Amino acid sequence: MSPAQGVRVGSGLLVAVLTAMGGWLLLELVHAATGSYPQISWLGLVPLVGVTVLVLVMTWQVRRYVAGRGTWRPTPQRARATLVGAQAAALGGAALLGWYAANALVHLPDVDVPSERTQLVWGLVHAGAALALAVAGYVGQAWCRIPPTEGDDEDGGAVPDGDLAYG
Repeated sequence: MSPAQGVRVGSGLLVAVLTAMGGWLLLELVHAATGSYPQISWLGLVPLVGVTVLVLVMTWQVRRYVAGRGTWRPTPQRARATLVGAQAAALGGAALLGWYAANALVHLPDVDVPSERTQLVWGLVHAGAALALAVAGYVGQAWCRIPPTEGDDEDGGAVPDGDLAYG
């Protein structure tokens, strides 16, 4: 990841796949030791949805300012923190997607049991919310991108074409 490119989708996919594999292994070890899997609660959706909305609101404010439509001027530190938060949401959402996908997968073989089916559904719902968080992070990262301006040169101190709003 270079500052000019930001977090790439391929990086998020890699994080999701590796987390799913590690999560599945960890869940199987827990099941072997205790005889049951950890329960997934609906309460886990609250912070996922809250952070997703927060990332979108914060990056939308930066986008409006960069586009020249906002009256509120963010400080460079706030714009940088907003961008870094969006990038963290992209990677964190990908990691949570892998974790909740692993949780859903371990319940899949026993889907005919009502309690297992419930856990499978909660795992899939949480995985969907984690995917929404990752997508919000990628969208927010794109919204923080500074558009190129005519006459900018790299020696003049201007931001190179397409760079992100920090650095």
